[in-house]
Amino acid sequence: MRTTTSTVVFTRPFHLPGFEHSHLPGAFEVKTDEEPLDTFSEGWRRVATTIRLVDKGNVQVWPVEPADLDKALAADSAEGVAA
Repeated sequence: MRTTTSTVVFTRPFHLPGFEHSHLPGAFEVKTDEEPLDTFSEGWRRVATTIRLVDKGNVQVWPVEPADLDKALAADSAEGVAA
């Protein structure tokens, strides 16, 4: 198992599926866990991606689909271009 960590930055309030409300902008830690494939060449399969969010004053780690995160980041960038 390996884990990679990155940071995503939202400049405006954003929404992710599974939440009833938007989150405040900021920098957020994203972790992706991968397991090795049973092959002769090196390969990895994503098993989980999580984002560390502050929700109503509580810091929690929530599962997130990379495609949903990419969509929210793209919407955040697009809003910045339109302004």
